[in-house]
Amino acid sequence: MKRVIRSFAAMALLGTAVTIATTAPASAAACTDAVCVYEGRDGTGTVAGFTTADNNFSNNKFLNGTNVNDRISSISVATNRNAAMFYTDSYWRGHAHRIENLGHSRPQNAAWDNAFSSFRYVVID
Repeated sequence: MKRVIRSFAAMALLGTAVTIATTAPASAAACTDAVCVYEGRDGTGTVAGFTTADNNFSNNKFLNGTNVNDRISSISVATNRNAAMFYTDSYWRGHAHRIENLGHSRPQNAAWDNAFSSFRYVVID
């Protein structure tokens, strides 16, 4: 009987470990905000979401607690938004790169990897 209980406990522990391992990567894909920024290329790694423009990323954090400023490698813009302009400096200064939604919200790799410090929305006529 003890062997059955130990086997059941081991299977339950293994099932918990598998559940934890499979839910962690899904959190990055679960961003539902208007603009999602990812620490990794191609929408991988941890994520941070924005619903309004931000002129200074110094106080923003990814889900894992690391600072967003100068750590963005890929970006997605929701289909209900036209585009977002990302800047290498705070307060919408420096080099600018426009990310359009292209009819989907698939992440696009950042033009200046690990260099963005602010963004704002762009209206396309």
